[in-house]
Amino acid sequence: MAGYTDEVMRQLSLEWGADFVFSEMISVEGVLRGSGKTDQIIPSAPTRIQLFGSCVSRMAKAAARLNGIATWIDINAGCPVRKVTRRGAGSALLRTPEKIAEMIVALKETVDIPVSVKIRLGIENIETEAIIYPILKAKPKAVFIHGRTVSQGYSGAANWEEIERLTQILHSEGILSYGSGDMYSPEAIAKALRQYSVDGVVVARGAIGNPWIFRQARDLIEFGSYDNLTLPERLNYFLIHFGRLAEAVGEEQAVRDLRKSFAGYTRNIRHASNLRSEYMKCNSLSEVKELFRNYIPERQLSKY
Repeated sequence: MAGYTDEVMRQLSLEWGADFVFSEMISVEGVLRGSGKTDQIIPSAPTRIQLFGSCVSRMAKAAARLNGIATWIDINAGCPVRKVTRRGAGSALLRTPEKIAEMIVALKETVDIPVSVKIRLGIENIETEAIIYPILKAKPKAVFIHGRTVSQGYSGAANWEEIERLTQILHSEGILSYGSGDMYSPEAIAKALRQYSVDGVVVARGAIGNPWIFRQARDLIEFGSYDNLTLPERLNYFLIHFGRLAEAVGEEQAVRDLRKSFAGYTRNIRHASNLRSEYMKCNSLSEVKELFRNYIPERQLSKY
């Protein structure tokens, strides 16, 4: 998720029980041209990296350049955002699944780490037969399947029955399958893992301002229940998130960057609207802490 899954969010997700995390989408062209914006989001520590691009050879060159930091390379053939697809990247690749297969093969020949691809079910309609079989021949380590078409964007319900059908095909060739779509709660995660034969699920928007979803899902699966966080606990974890991000980008930037995540941290709580409005006026960690004093007892306030 571009603009969300920075290093701090990845750290928090792992601490809360995620099995693995991916970088934000990284542009192949940005890597090869040394774009300052791209350089800022290339991970500083080894992690799984998600690449988007439209040229097979340049995809391979970018992967080679990242080989020292990447522990896994995922080709993004699922992003429906216009500024990505107009370049022939992201979900535009679904129009030419043979090219996706060529990318997989080229990456496997270039790097000695796992290679996977993220796809959707089709462009306007479900076209999984045409999409999946060229990919099968290229033998990626895994396929991440978002259960919507490109034209759906993020609207409507994800089609998990189609994800399951593709999973059976992938498993017949020894390829891992991960399902994506509508993983907004521990219950949704547990249900998907019980009901379908996927090797795992991908939590994306459901983790924004909600990194504890991973532990809650694990607890639900293992113990049959999970603990909800109190408002003071939520706000204190937000302060931890803020403090770590401020160390990386500065307080003013951290305030701005976390505006889009704060709604998640305050979801389904009383007075959330007022709290969010007041947060928008803050420009520093001290101002945020002062705001939170009205909601968190002094003895419980994070010392971050």
